[in-house]
Amino acid sequence: MLHNLTEREADQYRADGFVGPFRLCSPDEMAPIAERVRREVLTNDGPAGSPLQSRHQDSSLIFDLCTRAPVLDRMEGLLGPDLVLWRSHLFDKPPGAPEVPWHQDINYWPLEPPLNVSAWIALDDVSKANSCMRFIPGSHRQTVPHIAAEEGMLFAEMADPAFFDRGTAVDIVAKPGEFYLFNDRLLHQSDPNRSDRQRLALAVRVTLPIVKVEHGQLHDQHGVMIVRGRDRMGLNRVIEPPGLGRASQPSLLKKLYGRSSEFFEDRVGGSSLR
Repeated sequence: MLHNLTEREADQYRADGFVGPFRLCSPDEMAPIAERVRREVLTNDGPAGSPLQSRHQDSSLIFDLCTRAPVLDRMEGLLGPDLVLWRSHLFDKPPGAPEVPWHQDINYWPLEPPLNVSAWIALDDVSKANSCMRFIPGSHRQTVPHIAAEEGMLFAEMADPAFFDRGTAVDIVAKPGEFYLFNDRLLHQSDPNRSDRQRLALAVRVTLPIVKVEHGQLHDQHGVMIVRGRDRMGLNRVIEPPGLGRASQPSLLKKLYGRSSEFFEDRVGGSSLR
């Protein structure tokens, strides 16, 4: 089953810088996945030296969430058939966690040219009470200068408030298993978590083969994964998904493409998983 964006959804993404929510799975299906993430992933560091960053590189569970068809099909509708998974980030926001200031993601990222679509997947119920994200529709049309963040915020830098109107912000609530797509320049923020509920989410970062990723600015083991189509450029270090051997490739390829490995070989020339 393909999960294509409708024309109206694609137009909304271009106009507002985001679209959603979409369903990845039901809340009942997400509950045991979230529990496994807490038990198997958040309790140990990954390749970036953190339990939160780039866990798709060493955790099959996180890789599976990043590459599910409802996410990749819709990303393909925005970026085309060649998709590069270059980063993932778990956002674990417990009660009492501080504010994430207004910012544009591209301010922090080593991409040239700067081009990315993010999927933000809710693993927990996300409401205004437990610090949902807030978006400013249309703010992706300009690059906003960033300045030193105010004391007590999670990030060291924030978007300069002189350059945007926070009065137009909208709350991005989601049920477990829902996700949004948003642009790398979209201004977004989340308040301190003043509730007694945790808020766990996964951000999936996808770009194109024409984009050079400065691996050394991320971590020593960083590489990209070609999760759809082919890499015609060869600009980046391509790595395999976690635990992938030749015996497991057919099932992975069927998951990513919904077709046989012969289709994959024809599409990418057998090079994407080397």
